[in-house]
Amino acid sequence: MKASVVCLPLCLLGLAAQASDTPMRLPAAPTVAFEETVFGHRIDDPYRWMEDPAQQDRLQAWMTTAGEATRRRLEALPEREAFATMLETATRAGVIYSGVQSAGGRLFYLRRDPDAEVPRLVVRDRDGRERVLVDPAAAAGKTRAIASFSPSPDGAQVAVMIGEGGGELGRFEILDAQTGALRHRMDGQTFGDFGLSWLAPDLVSYTRAMHAAGDGQDPLLDMQAVVVSLDGPTPVERIVLGSRFEGGPAFEPQEFPAVAGNGRDALVFGHAYGARADARAFVTTLQDLRAGRPRWQVLADYSDQVAADALFGDAVYSITTREASNGVLQRRQVGAGGPGPNEVILPAGDAILSGVHATRDGVYVTATRDGVSQLMYLEGGAGAARPIALPFESELTAPSVDTDGDSLVFGLRGWTTTGRNFRARGAQLESLDLDSATWAPAQAFVATRELARSRDGTEVPMVILRKPAASGPAPTLVEGYGSYGILTTTPFSWPLFAPWVERGGVFVFCGTRGGGERGRAWHEGGRAANKPNAHDDLAACAQRAQALGVATPASTLVMGTSAGGLLAPPTAMKHADLFTGLIPRVAILDPIRLAAAPNGPNQFAEMGDPRTREGFEALLAQDAYVMLDTAKDLPDTLVTVGMNDTRVVPWMAAKFAARASAKFGDRREVLLRVDTAQGHGIGSSRDAQVQEFADTYAWAWAWAQATTP
Repeated sequence: MKASVVCLPLCLLGLAAQASDTPMRLPAAPTVAFEETVFGHRIDDPYRWMEDPAQQDRLQAWMTTAGEATRRRLEALPEREAFATMLETATRAGVIYSGVQSAGGRLFYLRRDPDAEVPRLVVRDRDGRERVLVDPAAAAGKTRAIASFSPSPDGAQVAVMIGEGGGELGRFEILDAQTGALRHRMDGQTFGDFGLSWLAPDLVSYTRAMHAAGDGQDPLLDMQAVVVSLDGPTPVERIVLGSRFEGGPAFEPQEFPAVAGNGRDALVFGHAYGARADARAFVTTLQDLRAGRPRWQVLADYSDQVAADALFGDAVYSITTREASNGVLQRRQVGAGGPGPNEVILPAGDAILSGVHATRDGVYVTATRDGVSQLMYLEGGAGAARPIALPFESELTAPSVDTDGDSLVFGLRGWTTTGRNFRARGAQLESLDLDSATWAPAQAFVATRELARSRDGTEVPMVILRKPAASGPAPTLVEGYGSYGILTTTPFSWPLFAPWVERGGVFVFCGTRGGGERGRAWHEGGRAANKPNAHDDLAACAQRAQALGVATPASTLVMGTSAGGLLAPPTAMKHADLFTGLIPRVAILDPIRLAAAPNGPNQFAEMGDPRTREGFEALLAQDAYVMLDTAKDLPDTLVTVGMNDTRVVPWMAAKFAARASAKFGDRREVLLRVDTAQGHGIGSSRDAQVQEFADTYAWAWAWAQATTP
């Protein structure tokens, strides 16, 4: 027995090397010659046919064949079973709580029990008793998951939207919070991200999709904000903001209109936003909105760079980065004569202001520094900001104001803490006794902050997550995102990440430009035409990890998810000598084609508008599919895709995998992992996530181990 145990790591190493010596090649995808010249740039696109709606059966047939071949390859990897077992254990370590909201003396939240595939909606009454109100898994058929929920101001009702099969389009239903009985069903569909706002106990608003999924049109275009009166037997919906509302602000088709109120104040917000850092803001009265005749007054345009705002009585508090990269908190009164001038309440400082939330008695401001969250309180909305000490280095998540305006409810998670939930009243913090379980091994992990030096000399923040007392190079996943000003180096503990580290692997989280680690200037420095800066930053993080002895080029893989597809694959092709593997997950891989992709126009403001020379050339500089045409090398690659993805169209993954395999398949392994039952990852079942990460880790481990000296 001892001999077997001692031999196991070495035996597996030998098997991994053997498995990786002969890269698998995908079945060849059909090609159709296609060339065009756009703003003087010649584009050769032999897989353009994959975008054609009339060719979707042909595309799906090839993707199915490629996916089945990939499945056989992944299932044969020697470490897969071990990773799957660890993932099962880690994700069943205990109860996970999220999205806590407080209304009418009740707490509403999502709870995923160890035996559950998806979270349930739970209500905790004043007496502390819990009740499961909605169990989306109770219905047979496709995987169903709660995409959004919103309790009424009195806590007597709750609006719930459920997505199916990893898709994110659905209808809100309003349920009795005591019995779960259906009271109302919204007529239109929406996406869970948009939520539903209670303007009063009998009046709600949501952003409605005017095009149904599958009708050949992008459901994320031409959306309209509607208000719905609930005081009759049948809800009555009226458009009050958007391109179809006459007399209101003008809207582009890709802008999302939204209406929001707090159920307490006489004013109501209107917003125009999308996949970008800023929003346009408007205000009207609840009285005019209820009458169906809102008189929208402009508060901010995109040029004002307003990142967050909140209503506090007849005043609007907003965070703007127009004059300061780290943000300024300003206030303006709104009266019958319109909005008054802006007054600075909290000037710019070292912390990056990220959110503002108004309760009945004051205003809370969230901020970050090096990715670590801070919380401040301004009593009465004025005076000095009082810092509120948080119990551990953490990321502040899902902040929401109690519907009676009494408190701020939020979650905290850290590098070794999955999540705890709190309530702030004034400057005092109290636990809600809703602490998520953290897998025991993950509680011992060590997070180390480092700085990498990019090609232009810029210092790039990074975090190395590994087991305590780890030494020497190990299989290492370098993760980057670098879009929308979103943080990558903020503390978090995720059960799906933990098994990689517990097995002996390392995560490197790289806060490239394009993210939010250093404020608005940092974001601008790595988006659109500046994305090559982010490519250099990501390469620098890999080089720093290797210089520290954490990894070697032969043990380093780079991973990018969603918009991370603009970052990781181009970096891997520019610096193929730094990486042994590449993992684009549900990734944007052909951004010059955004105009042809569902949810594509929504990305123009962040990534570049392909209808203009400037925008097209910006997208060209971050288009991994186009780069393959001239790339000299590519690390071994595992591409993942969900066929029900409504955020990143699946043909992007297919085009990239097909071209990469055709060009490099004689010497590099290119796999296409296809999940026909899931989407972008939002609303995926626990089992689906376990299977995906077991595949991903087993493949990454095999390549890193096979090539590590």
